[in-house]
Amino acid sequence: MRLALFAASALALAVATPASAWEETGHRMVARLAVEAFPEELPAFLRTKEAAWSLTELSREADRSKGAGQPHDADLDPAHFVDVDDAGKVLNGPALAALPRDREDYEKALQAAGTNSWDAGWLPYTIVEGWQQLAKDFAYWRAARVGEKTGKTRAERRWFAQDRKLREALIIRDLGYWSHFVGDGSQPLHVTMHYNGWGDHPNPNNYTKDRIHGPFEGAFVAANATDAAVRAAMKPYSPCGCTVQVSTARFLGEASGRLVPLYELWGQGGFTNGDPRGTAFVVERLASGATQLRDMVVDAWRASPDFTVGYPPTAARVVEETGKAPFETIYGRQ
Repeated sequence: MRLALFAASALALAVATPASAWEETGHRMVARLAVEAFPEELPAFLRTKEAAWSLTELSREADRSKGAGQPHDADLDPAHFVDVDDAGKVLNGPALAALPRDREDYEKALQAAGTNSWDAGWLPYTIVEGWQQLAKDFAYWRAARVGEKTGKTRAERRWFAQDRKLREALIIRDLGYWSHFVGDGSQPLHVTMHYNGWGDHPNPNNYTKDRIHGPFEGAFVAANATDAAVRAAMKPYSPCGCTVQVSTARFLGEASGRLVPLYELWGQGGFTNGDPRGTAFVVERLASGATQLRDMVVDAWRASPDFTVGYPPTAARVVEETGKAPFETIYGRQ
């Protein structure tokens, strides 16, 4: 079973090598360089040294929480991966490029194909859901910023000021935690059924069946990737002009497309420590993760005015345009 294999692989890597796997070196690098590239249009609290440190460290949190027990692990571990097959489908079920709208329909489609989402993973949904939460967080921050200035009473203004500070802490937590999964999405072995060696699948090119997952994303990344190289490989911000679902599918599809080159390079010895071919490969992948993370945060900020706050709901855009934050509907019943 996949979860057992991951646990065994992680244990073996921890015994054999220092604690410097992708989950540390790579995830920190993706988050740190994305934050470093945040444009000035994002709120200033996200561009401080303190926020950068917190976001960098929180990028590891989804891995650090593993081993908490059941059902915690079984219900969270599949969020880190999606098993795309050689036809671009999730274990012979829905196509990665055309996934169902939510996890309920995704589960039905996978069961119809003879599997389930716990075995196939649901990384695309983790990324989309995290982006939506971030945009919602930004909407409430916008509303609170208005309310602390224009609230009807001193008590209302004080509450909005406190709520803004709380929202800033939540944004850093939500963004930092979610950044881990964007980082996972840039790693080709997190977007394939060949996640730890080619496995018992048709293998006309004789790709290795060795357990390469840990050595690839762990020791090699820690020894060969640098901030300077990844920073130089990042692309300028480019708005998708599409839904977050489409953006996510394109991002994961790109990573999936790098799987065969990874296996070919592995067979050629390209991931021997210091080999420039392997170094260039991991730098490109980490840069893809950092670029995607920065771009998705900017997109979430720009989309947040159209997200609603309170109940009955009011768009954050309306709050900002009128200069009136509806205290009763945001605070709730007294």
